[in-house]
Amino acid sequence: MSAIEIFGIEEPVATYRVQLQVHSKIVGGVPSSPSVIKGWLKAKLDLGDRALQELAEQTLRERFPDRQPTADALAEALMESEAAEMSVNGFKRFDGTLAYEARCMKAAIKEAMNSAYPGTDWDGKKGAGAHKPKIGQALPTSFRKGLLSTAAERVFVLGDIHRDYISLGVSAPSGMEERVKHVKTAQGPRSSIARVEYVERPTLSFTVRVHDDFLSREAWGRIWVRLQDIGIGADRSRSDGQFELIAWERL
Repeated sequence: MSAIEIFGIEEPVATYRVQLQVHSKIVGGVPSSPSVIKGWLKAKLDLGDRALQELAEQTLRERFPDRQPTADALAEALMESEAAEMSVNGFKRFDGTLAYEARCMKAAIKEAMNSAYPGTDWDGKKGAGAHKPKIGQALPTSFRKGLLSTAAERVFVLGDIHRDYISLGVSAPSGMEERVKHVKTAQGPRSSIARVEYVERPTLSFTVRVHDDFLSREAWGRIWVRLQDIGIGADRSRSDGQFELIAWERL
C-alpha cells in the first residue's frame, strides 16, 4: 500500500511524460572497472597506438629494464604508473540495455533551473500573475525559497525501464572516443588517458512528477530551452548531449 491508499487522499502531484532527442551524441560518465581498462590497454598496445606506446616504452624502461613482460603484466604496470592516469567512462546497464540514470536527469533539470532562475523568483511565483495549480496547493505569498531548493523537494524523475533508469535504446555504445592529455604538475609531467563510451542520437523517454504542480508553463518552457543548450551526460563543455525536447505532456 502507498500513502495515498493509507490516508485516502487525492495525490497532489502532477505527472508529465517527457521525450527528448539528442542531436549528436550523449557521452557516458560512469567509471568502468579495472578489468575493462586493462582489456582496452592490451587492445590498444596490439594496435600500436602511438601515444600509448610512448607511455609503454617509458614504463618498460622503469619497471622492466632486464626483461620483456607479458601483455597482462605491461597493462597492469601502465595502470599503476605514476606517469599516467587512465580511465574508461561509460554508461550503466540495466537488463542488458545502456541507461542514463534518472537522478542524473533530475540533476540536469535542477542545473537548468538554477541557470534560468538564479535568484529567488521565477515566472508565476507571485504577484498578479501568480501560477494557480490545478492540483495541490499554491505556494504561499510569503514563500522565500529559490527554485533550486524548491525543486529538490518537489520535482522527481522516473525512468522508463526502471524508476531509476532511462533507456538509451541500445545494448552497446555506438563507439568510443579516446583522449590523451599531457600536463605539467608539481610532481612532473603527467599524461591522462581517457576513453569514453557514447551513443549517437538516442531518444530518451521518462516521467517528471511535480508536487503541487507549482511551476507555470512559461517557467517550464524557459527551463527546457536552457537545458536543450546545456545538454545532458558527460563532457557537455564540448556541446555533447545537446537535444531537442519533442514531448511534454500532462498525464
